[in-house]
Amino acid sequence: MIVSAKWLISSLLYLVLAQRPVIAKGRYNISFAQLDTCDSIDIDASSGYAYKDFFMVHTLDNNNVKSNERLHLKFYVLTSMDAHILLSVTNRPRPNDRVYEIVIGAGGNTFSTIRTSMGLRRVSTNQDPQLLSVYEPTPIEIVQTKDGDLYVYIPGFKKEPLLHFLDASALNINYISFSTFGSNSARWFYDCAFDGYRNEMEQQQRQQSNEERLLGELIYQAQNSSLPGNLSEIQFNFQMRSLSYDQSSALLRARMQLMMHWQDARLRWQPESYGRLTSLKHPQLQIWTPQIVVLNGALESLGVALKSFELRVYSNGNVSLLASNWELTTWCVDTARNWPNERINCDIQLGVDQNQANIALTYDNRQKPLAPNEHVNTPSGWTFVEIAVTHVENATTFRYTPKGLLQTMSGDVAIGFTLQRNSEFYRLVFVMPLFVTEILLALSFLLRGYRRGALVLIVLLLTAWGLMYLTRHASPHYVPPLMSVYQHIMRISIYCYLLHVAIMWLECYPPRAKAPAWLLAVINSTPLRLILGLRFSDATAYCDIQEQPWRQLAKILNNASFIGVNICFIVLNVRDLYSI
Repeated sequence: MIVSAKWLISSLLYLVLAQRPVIAKGRYNISFAQLDTCDSIDIDASSGYAYKDFFMVHTLDNNNVKSNERLHLKFYVLTSMDAHILLSVTNRPRPNDRVYEIVIGAGGNTFSTIRTSMGLRRVSTNQDPQLLSVYEPTPIEIVQTKDGDLYVYIPGFKKEPLLHFLDASALNINYISFSTFGSNSARWFYDCAFDGYRNEMEQQQRQQSNEERLLGELIYQAQNSSLPGNLSEIQFNFQMRSLSYDQSSALLRARMQLMMHWQDARLRWQPESYGRLTSLKHPQLQIWTPQIVVLNGALESLGVALKSFELRVYSNGNVSLLASNWELTTWCVDTARNWPNERINCDIQLGVDQNQANIALTYDNRQKPLAPNEHVNTPSGWTFVEIAVTHVENATTFRYTPKGLLQTMSGDVAIGFTLQRNSEFYRLVFVMPLFVTEILLALSFLLRGYRRGALVLIVLLLTAWGLMYLTRHASPHYVPPLMSVYQHIMRISIYCYLLHVAIMWLECYPPRAKAPAWLLAVINSTPLRLILGLRFSDATAYCDIQEQPWRQLAKILNNASFIGVNICFIVLNVRDLYSI
């Protein structure tokens, strides 16, 4: 009995709900089913902040205008922010003309305002946020009285006006237009039957210009941007703007102006039929364009890299593509091992990625890659000495390998650059300190005492600083010859400092033991003293040597080391430094 009662109640509820369909409504009590009775206009993301389509306001047959009102409009919008409404006297307002511009949800949907010029002169502001949404329509009601009051309401939000402006010199509104801001899109609904505002506005019908007619015809003839028939080659030329090479990451970065030309017979027209227009350049031109791929591209240049460009179509069917600031990044490994005198070859491999189409790139030799008197920036330690364009030697007829990887094929080209490091700069920065350290070490043999030790320590510090600074620029994959010279200079400096300690010990704190006979014989050797530039030992000097042999030994070590160190410097300069 209880089960039967539950079944009966459920059946009655189902019948009641079936006879009264539920209509989903938002916070403003507006459903999408109601908006089906409205006319609408879409503002796409590419339109930006621009008023393109104007509507004429029907002030005479608007049955919602009351006795003290000039204007009474109501419409709905779906957008996330920046709902712009322009009320103007003319359909071609200039930037400084007086208008009423109403913006709902400005500043990222944080405030609303009335302006008396496009983009300027706020006269009323409201800080209520989050009035707009892309999920539910927002109603907007505009009332202009004969006394010059302009009211903006959001029905369902609050009864009081959202915005109010009293204009002592009220405008006689004849046209209305809608827009948005930035990359935001919006959809506007107007002349809705469900709210009694059926005959408010009428979109202005104007005659298309010759450029607009030609644009529509070209888009139609392009057949959904399909590949032109019998297209086998695309001519191109370029002019370099900048070139830089990062050795540590093996990346070549280039910036150039690229120009491409091809023939599309479908896009021909008679200039006399379109006001003698012989060419057309328009941002909304939709025709086939080649997908240029960088086969050895790196980072953001991997795959299809040509994304921003300008198109121009000529009446004879020629099409030109201009990328005025094309930036590329490719891999280029430095295999030379003679820093800082490397000379390497890098290239940029280009091809056309088109399904089942073998389209070759042909370089136009009439245009040079370097314009006359054109400066090419080289924001790195490398400069290019030669530019050449060659065809890639590859008989492959498929763009992708069986594993889906890009590969070169017949018709691809390579823009080759011969790069050379700015070795003069590095020689000036790193070689000159070496000559200075050599001179200071040679002068240290002429000094005595602590001044000599201080000079040798200065040389050690300079050499260590140069060696550490060298590691920031030289390749870490091998030891360049210049670094080896720094290492030799540092070893010689350490030897000189140890020699300084030994000489100070022999002169100031000599051993008390008597020198052995063989040492005295060496000290008194006439040929040795001649070679070392010491005075020959006469009777008086002979007696002094016998009494103080250790001081004479210090002089012999000093002079012999001076000669040996200078010989090492000569060998290093001839073998390593002059070859850098």
